[in-house]
Amino acid sequence: MLARGVLSRVAADVPKTSTHDLPQLAHLLRRTISARNARSLPALSALSRACNAVLADARRSYATAARATKPTRKVVKDVKKVAAKNEAAPKKKAVAKKPKKKVVAKKAKPKKKAAAKPKTGRPRKVLTEEEKEKQTIKELKQKALIKSPERPHYRALDILLKESMAGVKSRADGQETLKESVAKYKAFTPAEREHYNHLANEATAAQAKTYRDWVHSHTPDQIRVANNARHQLKIKLAGKRAKRPAYTRPIEDDRYVKQPANAYARFLKERWASGDFKSMTVGTASKLLTDEWKALSAGEKKKYQDAFEVEHKTYVAEFKRTYGYDSGAA
Repeated sequence: MLARGVLSRVAADVPKTSTHDLPQLAHLLRRTISARNARSLPALSALSRACNAVLADARRSYATAARATKPTRKVVKDVKKVAAKNEAAPKKKAVAKKPKKKVVAKKAKPKKKAAAKPKTGRPRKVLTEEEKEKQTIKELKQKALIKSPERPHYRALDILLKESMAGVKSRADGQETLKESVAKYKAFTPAEREHYNHLANEATAAQAKTYRDWVHSHTPDQIRVANNARHQLKIKLAGKRAKRPAYTRPIEDDRYVKQPANAYARFLKERWASGDFKSMTVGTASKLLTDEWKALSAGEKKKYQDAFEVEHKTYVAEFKRTYGYDSGAA
């Protein structure tokens, strides 16, 4: 009875929310029993057992309550508020990463070429005057276009010799054939001569076309330079060979722009055509014509000078159109 009463009082004194603190409950129970039952020592043992039983039941009920305890309304509200804030909060946009700047590789500077060392060869040979002349002639031949076709001119005898020499193989036979061909040509009848003249004219026309095509395969300026070189070769080779080489003759070019004759040349041409200097040598006639020109007045010379200036203007324009540059006489 005593133990039951004590427990009832303890239960009345301890609040219901204190069941979560078992150590405090046990301490409170022991103190209450000691204070109220100090006089009943025989019942202390029974109370102690009862206390232990109560504590064991309390521990079991506490463990069950701890597992089954539901959250309070306030806790539920707080949890809902936090969840609502999390849903309402806008998601932060992912910050776009700035693209990394590409590292441009620096172009390697070109290495400076080492200055070429001067070649140390044999010293240049000093040419003699004779060697220099040979070198000049060689260069002029390169400009002169010496490998030109034959000139377009054939005779009846040329056609006969060409036919007769076709089967000749030895030099001795060639000389004999040549004699026979010349004798045959001299004995031609008028009909035979007319026939071979006709063949010669056809061959000349065909060769003229070949020659003209070759000339036109070069520019007018190339032919002009070649003719200048041929003229110099003619001077340098004069007297050195028994026969003048064919490449010293000027190339005939229908595109050639002829320079007009000056006033004095016009006077000479006019006076020579008059026939006053027939049966005279060129030297004698030239001396008389020179003296006559000097004796003319300025008015008498003017007609020759005016004619020259008119043709000279035409020449300058034609030269520029043909050769592509201005004439030195402009």
